[in-house]
Amino acid sequence: MKKKEFAGHADARRPKGNPLAWINLLLLAIIVIACNYIGCSEYARTDLSEHESYSISDRTINVLNSDRIRKREKPIHIIFAFQRTATGYARMYSLLEEYVRHGRGKIVVECFDPLRDPNRARQISQIYGVEFSQNLCVVDAREDHTKPLKAFEENRSERKHVRIRPGASFMKYEVMPDESKRIVALMMDEVLCSAITEAVEGDMRRMCVVEGKGGVSRDDQTLLETLGDITGSLNIQLSWVNLSSIEMLPQNVEGLIIISPQTDFTEDEMRVVREFWEREGRNSIYVALDPTNTKLPMLYRFLREQGIRPNADRVLLRDRKRAYYDISAVMPKGLNCTKPFWNNTTQVDGQSMSLTLEHGDENMAAIRKLSTYPLLLSTAEYYGETSLDLDAAFNPQEDREGPLCLQAAVTRGSNNDPNNLCTLIVSGNIDMLARENARKEQTDYLRSIWAWMVHRPEYAGKSASQDLTVKIDLNRHTRSAVEHITLIIMPVLTLLIAMAIWNARRH
Repeated sequence: MKKKEFAGHADARRPKGNPLAWINLLLLAIIVIACNYIGCSEYARTDLSEHESYSISDRTINVLNSDRIRKREKPIHIIFAFQRTATGYARMYSLLEEYVRHGRGKIVVECFDPLRDPNRARQISQIYGVEFSQNLCVVDAREDHTKPLKAFEENRSERKHVRIRPGASFMKYEVMPDESKRIVALMMDEVLCSAITEAVEGDMRRMCVVEGKGGVSRDDQTLLETLGDITGSLNIQLSWVNLSSIEMLPQNVEGLIIISPQTDFTEDEMRVVREFWEREGRNSIYVALDPTNTKLPMLYRFLREQGIRPNADRVLLRDRKRAYYDISAVMPKGLNCTKPFWNNTTQVDGQSMSLTLEHGDENMAAIRKLSTYPLLLSTAEYYGETSLDLDAAFNPQEDREGPLCLQAAVTRGSNNDPNNLCTLIVSGNIDMLARENARKEQTDYLRSIWAWMVHRPEYAGKSASQDLTVKIDLNRHTRSAVEHITLIIMPVLTLLIAMAIWNARRH
């Protein structure tokens, strides 16, 4: 039996209009138009890269949102004169967009290629007196950025608000075994943020480095490299001072730096230090002690009076046949400026001396408004060795049990009055100040502490990750496991495989 085809009524095949569908289409059109209208002024940008390589750091965002930027009448002009073929150009261009977005009208960026736009390059050369033999970045915080800079100015009123950074300063280089250099990281975020601060403020703050005591000198500034980078990013200028030749530090000095003194201070020199510490205002002192030199009675006495007692010991690892100086340390809770680093761990290289936080007279400390804070603590597996014997071993009767304090802070004054709060930082390790030993988290941590010392809380926090190469930091246990695998297990496994193959072919 054949199936009958049912054609149905002619009106049944005619499509009928659905009013609800037209309403849905109208609402969809309204939503699309509204989203586009809102997106023209309000939009969100998300960095989906693994290490947020296309985002600026929270510290830079805080600087751009600070009062010194927000209260400006004229915007800051950034002229980015880079060739488009430069290494990392796309990432740097993306970071500049972040500066403009977070600047909220106070940051204006101009990007051009000097080779493709020679007319603009000629105009920039006439305004700032520069030659485009290399990539350049100009930060202009003047009221009129089109006005040419004068070649000679008595008060430098115009030139001090302009900063010119070469393109090479935006890169971090690593020296290879064949003495060649390769780019390993972009330093644009730190360099540009520092240049903006310098251009806005104009005049640099001043801190003095004590000379004539060994440790550091004008000829050997190895231990000042990391501090120099930190103070430079905070618009602080370091100058040398010999305490034996002055009666008191100048009034415009905001900080005193004592690095690895090898000879003790005299009474007159300590009088200068005490006068600076007791002075009204926000003054700061940074002291880095050499664990191999403990014969500094005058300096140690001053530190004990403030609540920090340096111990004549070496921080070593327990249950080890030889001295082990690499220390696993923790950044404890305490100061609010270090909150992003609370309970973070790091590896401290070189010898360290432990510090004890105590006041000889608690009532006197309360009257003087002295407060102490630990900044860096070793883990419990380390101890303070008081003996100089190379075959060190833990002795509960003589040595100090961990965890031990490696770095501490003292404040004099009230936290409610930051303009009259003096700060003292004492570190029992000097090797971490060398640039080759400084780790990223330690540099960020130290910069946050210095920002708190000079009353610049917006500079606290972690820096952006701009590495172009992958660098893996291994702790002590992981390094030991890798050494056993590569030196023992892999050679033995290779030998066993070779013997098995030889035995199979032999038979």
